[in-house]
Amino acid sequence: MAPDHDADRLSLPVDIDVLIAFAESDSPDVDAESAAAGARIAERLLRGGAVSHSSAGFGARRAVMAVPGWTVQPLAASSEGETTAIRAVQKQLDQELGIEFTRSPAGAEQTRISVHSFGARAAAGDIVRVAVSLGAERTELLVVLYADADGTLTGQVVTRALTMSEDLEISLLPGAALGSTHTSAVTDAVRCSLTAGRNAWRRVAKGLPAGDPVRAAIVAGLS
Repeated sequence: MAPDHDADRLSLPVDIDVLIAFAESDSPDVDAESAAAGARIAERLLRGGAVSHSSAGFGARRAVMAVPGWTVQPLAASSEGETTAIRAVQKQLDQELGIEFTRSPAGAEQTRISVHSFGARAAAGDIVRVAVSLGAERTELLVVLYADADGTLTGQVVTRALTMSEDLEISLLPGAALGSTHTSAVTDAVRCSLTAGRNAWRRVAKGLPAGDPVRAAIVAGLS
């Protein structure tokens, strides 16, 4: 998931507004609170014109949580003498960053990443960046934050891009820091998000002007 420097590849032959509206047709009705949250996200992102969209923008909230690779014994003996699979769940909390991170297998060689944000560092529409170091290669996952039914900022993806064994670095990014060099990672993030996360990305896209590369990347992930 290396950054894509050729945003033109994401140009689509259809109207972006129409595609986003169509993509929402399978979503539950949005209540007033969710609509207000979407409006706030849009306003924050539109103000992002004054924020650098270069990779330097990713240093705005650069506190990092290190998450070591997780090693478990995959099988255990049951009381009947048979072997039964153990569900491995890794949880780690960082008070300074204000992030609770959870990693677990999701079947079919997939891994589920869940994040919860607390404190004053993050807001709906911000991004939790999950970075994996593989020698000279750098892989990153982007998880968009949204308010769940309890008002907790949360985000979740299911991905094949990593397993339980990689060492990770978790950081918090303002949504307005995303720019043309992050389009590939954004598209991948949308595709591996669950319904609530995809709806959050739709709200982000609606707050961006036509022709914005991040908006196009989101639409590419929704299509």
